[in-house]
Amino acid sequence: MLYSLPLILFFSLIVSSCGQSEIYELNQSTAVGVPYQEIPAGLTSIKAEACGVCHQEIYAEWRTTMHAAAYTDPFFQAYWKKDEQTWSCLTCHTPLENQLEQRITHFSGGDLTQPQFETNSRFDAELQQEGITCAACHLRDGIIYGPYPAEQLNAPHPVAYDERFLSESICLECHEVAAPPFSLMKSAVCSTGGEWKNGPYISQGYRCQTCHMPDITRPLVAGMKPRKGGQHLWRGGNSPEQVAKALTITVTPFGSNEIRVDITNSGAGHKFPTGDPDREVFITARLINSAGDVLESDELHIRRLIIWKPIMIELSDNRIKPLESRALFLSLPNENKRQGLKVEVEGIYQILSERARKKLEANYGLKDYPPIRYSFLQKQFSLSGHEEKSASEEP
Repeated sequence: MLYSLPLILFFSLIVSSCGQSEIYELNQSTAVGVPYQEIPAGLTSIKAEACGVCHQEIYAEWRTTMHAAAYTDPFFQAYWKKDEQTWSCLTCHTPLENQLEQRITHFSGGDLTQPQFETNSRFDAELQQEGITCAACHLRDGIIYGPYPAEQLNAPHPVAYDERFLSESICLECHEVAAPPFSLMKSAVCSTGGEWKNGPYISQGYRCQTCHMPDITRPLVAGMKPRKGGQHLWRGGNSPEQVAKALTITVTPFGSNEIRVDITNSGAGHKFPTGDPDREVFITARLINSAGDVLESDELHIRRLIIWKPIMIELSDNRIKPLESRALFLSLPNENKRQGLKVEVEGIYQILSERARKKLEANYGLKDYPPIRYSFLQKQFSLSGHEEKSASEEP
């Protein structure tokens, strides 16, 4: 979709005059996060390490996650600086008032874009470093909530059942970031929730936790009877193993002189890729001979293209919907030259573009960052479409 310069300037003027400065539309939940939480009776702290004294396996899992790094992640810190450390980002990255150096006292005239702050005398700097910590989801008003009825537990602290832990609603509090009201966006800035709700799996009883918190049977606390629960892993776009589960690759003849390579989003309940709009994927199909020489190639660049300023515009989005496919085509040589040929398919996942990385590094303090680009897919197929196993995959 193309927009004329006058139209862009017109919408920019409207946005400016309305004082819209946030990257997403605010509501009472996204504006204030979770109110200050006291330590529940029977506990000495609400820090994750204290939870881990009893919930050892869950704590060990949480420590490996992006939830645990939601505040300290180098990309978040750089982008937050770029966005002038706008307070609303912390609603998801450090959700508890306990984690905030400045607390909101009220909104001028009831306008959620006009918060008034004061120094938070109960700010906990160590808890801030924990990002999306245990208490952010489980603690409210002195009670630890979870997916089990209280009568099934023998806990040293108050407990209660909350049905949100068995639905996608608790995830979508953060994983659906609406576009501002004055923009040319076709969907939310982070549209994972909407993609899920419009997809084929929600009606079948699947939920976010099905893939991102896989079922596991184990004691909730050492010594208790094992029961089914969810692993606290939340693997996503930063995990090559999780990303690889999303796609199925099929190779079939197309006519007499071409090979068709179909890339199907068979394993994700949302678009591929999803989440941060900067994420993009490159999938390349190559026709190679027995010596490894590339005779033919075709590439698919999957991304969402957004212009952020002076007004937010979604120019294109060719991400793959659930159960949708994209095709690549490779031309074949003459029949007598096809002996030993193979099709190689490679997938590269890029957290953000090289241009964006350099800008964040030069202007916004990005350093000590993990790889922004990794390979998540490497497969070889015969011309008949059979996948060839590597030596490491042989039984």
